[in-house]
Amino acid sequence: MSKITSCTISSIENFVVDIYSPNKKHIIFWDTCSLLEIIRFLYRGGNVNSYKNLNSINKLIQRDEIYSIASTLTIKEWNDNEAIVIDRFKNDLKLTSKYHKDSIETINEINTTAYDSESIFDKNLTEDLISLAESIILKTIFIETNDIANKALDRVSYRRPPANKKNEFKDCAVWETMYLVCDKINQTKLQTDNYNFVFYTVNTDDFIDKSREPKIFHGSLLSEASVVNMICCQKTEEVFACF
Repeated sequence: MSKITSCTISSIENFVVDIYSPNKKHIIFWDTCSLLEIIRFLYRGGNVNSYKNLNSINKLIQRDEIYSIASTLTIKEWNDNEAIVIDRFKNDLKLTSKYHKDSIETINEINTTAYDSESIFDKNLTEDLISLAESIILKTIFIETNDIANKALDRVSYRRPPANKKNEFKDCAVWETMYLVCDKINQTKLQTDNYNFVFYTVNTDDFIDKSREPKIFHGSLLSEASVVNMICCQKTEEVFACF
């Protein structure tokens, strides 16, 4: 797929009224860089369990058991950076293989052993992770941000998280989009409805309060999220547990 050129785009109103309301289910909302991070999650503190969670989430999406949505800002983020992310990941794999090879050879020299060292950059890992990300993208509904521009600008002006550090409009637009989606769904929510709305981000610089241990979302964001019954997650295991 490479660049995102064809996808489902919806306004917040149309998503809630025409797509969600006739067929209610759980929602995962991807932050702008979260889909790109699938390609390089191993170099972002990920491991095999992270992959299992991402793969399981994708299976739920492919089986139409949960909605996968993202801001239309994600399209530009993906198109502008996918090639860069892929190249960096490939280079990181090559470097990792070299470090591993050199380490094994040194261990063998010290201990007169004969351990083997296999390269990892030629095992199709890059292609497999790209395929996983693209599989999710093809089933993702991209929500237009027109309705929330002023709210995002206000957040930037008053330096409220996630704009308290860099005055980043994009992050504010993403947050306000998901907030409004949840708010509009809740306005027509039935007592029998029991679906989770999950916001997933890997952006620890703007959404996470690093002054606290454990490092969690800024308190003000968690307070806002609680108003519309939104669950904030920064780890794949947290996301999967919601479904």
